Amino acid sequence: MKKIVLIFIGLLSISVSCMAQTEKGKILLGGYANFNTYRGGSITDRNTYLGINPTVGIFVTDNLVIGTGLGYVHSAYTQNLVDGGSVRRKAYAVSVSPFGRYYVGITPQLKFFGQLEAALNWRNIKGSETMGEKDLKSNFYSATLSPGFALFPSKKIGIELSITGFQYAKQHLKTDEASLTDFRSFSFGSDFFNPRLGIQFYL
Repeated sequence: MKKIVLIFIGLLSISVSCMAQTEKGKILLGGYANFNTYRGGSITDRNTYLGINPTVGIFVTDNLVIGTGLGYVHSAYTQNLVDGGSVRRKAYAVSVSPFGRYYVGITPQLKFFGQLEAALNWRNIKGSETMGEKDLKSNFYSATLSPGFALFPSKKIGIELSITGFQYAKQHLKTDEASLTDFRSFSFGSDFFNPRLGIQFYL
């Protein structure tokens, strides 16, 4: 946490004065892409993860942007069994995450924002045919309010520091034949000590 905050403060101290492009009609582009893989482990082996979630929004009025994200995740790993065997497991997920964000200017190059996001996530975990397992499906829904700061070193680039303030989440697990369980949670401030640093493009 401390390193992320210090990096953001350092960028703020060297930023040149410029007017951020959060006017009506501008486009906000962002998102993330992540890939990692590793081998070795007593329980799992040959772990692979691929995730992509581009986001796009349009400023419908000055300082107010409405947009959405579209995500896809693929993960796979080999589970080592106690009898010495192993099972290869795979999971896929797609998501849609519409959001609204409002900016409040602090200085010409620094703005505070609040973002409200509703995420819908559908996940399919493939069962092992050799072990007689059924595919497991998960529907996950959440509403999240995230405050943050956007630093503009130039008119078209914003460097963001944000946290998750409030979040309500619901998850439903099922197979093709039966409903298994529901899970609900509400959190406040759970992410205060885990800030996120990112970049957005303003076009």
